[in-house]
Amino acid sequence: MKTLKLRKAAKTAFLAIILFAVSGTAIAQQRLVLGGKAVIMVADAVYLFPDAGQRVIAVAGADQGLGVFLAVLDGSFAKKPVIDRSAGVEVYASLKPDAVIMKSSMKKSMGASLDALGIKQLYLNLETPEDYTADIKALGEFLGQKVRAAEIVSWYGEALADTAARVKKASRPRVLLVQAASPTEGVWEVPPVSWMQTRLVEMAGGVPVWGGANPGSGWAKINVEQIAAWNPDAVFVVDYHDNARDSARIFASDARLSHLSAVKKGLVFGFAQDFYSWDQPDTRWILGLEWMAGKLHPELFADRPILESARGFFRAMYGMDTAVFDATIEPRLGDLTR
Repeated sequence: MKTLKLRKAAKTAFLAIILFAVSGTAIAQQRLVLGGKAVIMVADAVYLFPDAGQRVIAVAGADQGLGVFLAVLDGSFAKKPVIDRSAGVEVYASLKPDAVIMKSSMKKSMGASLDALGIKQLYLNLETPEDYTADIKALGEFLGQKVRAAEIVSWYGEALADTAARVKKASRPRVLLVQAASPTEGVWEVPPVSWMQTRLVEMAGGVPVWGGANPGSGWAKINVEQIAAWNPDAVFVVDYHDNARDSARIFASDARLSHLSAVKKGLVFGFAQDFYSWDQPDTRWILGLEWMAGKLHPELFADRPILESARGFFRAMYGMDTAVFDATIEPRLGDLTR
């Protein structure tokens, strides 16, 4: 009898070891801190995984100026400490996390210090569509949720392929995408050629008119004269802190730009946004792509109302039911047909 009990105990211990090996970091890493600059991209990616709200203990700010999306997903979010995005390693250590997840740009300044404290880290690029595929898989591995990661990657892949197929043979209008740096003063900025915003224009079936005007690593200011010289067929105005449609109206009402083809045709759009703008390398970029493609090629997307695509996105990615979407997301979208 004693021998039998010992065998059962040994079997139980062996199974526990196997379970740990299979689930890996998921067992140990139950206390997660999401930090550093551009943390909303990281947080929105982490919350794609169902139990994230139970495991995230702190986030380094999640409001770009239009509200806190995570509070919709996580009922306990308001009780969690909010740390500064530039907080030092001592702040992270005080939270006693099992792991810290940040953008890759933070590794140089934080990695060695966190290593010295024995705190595990995961760094995510989250800059391009290709990054999203790799980073979601890495998150699935890190969180012990490979199946969910595969579901997410598949969903994005199908949505991307659908848009690509629709615009493949379409004409390619010349497009300007600007950030409203100071719209009332006529100050606009264009993104680098390698950024998600430029990629979205290309994938949506447009040609970015700013081309090599910004080979740098950040938004670059442009003047009205340059915009006039480009004379784009369509303009998309991004605003991360205020209503983008208001900024678009300011752009279109500038007398110095009244001769633009886009202005004359009424093709100046405030980029779609809810809590966050859909143009940036946040999880919403896939919605931004379909919305932009629909503006450039409306005849090709007549059977895909963007509002229904948005409902489907938030349901599939965040488990959001219709009532929550109608109460928290739809009112922020405004009229997406404009």
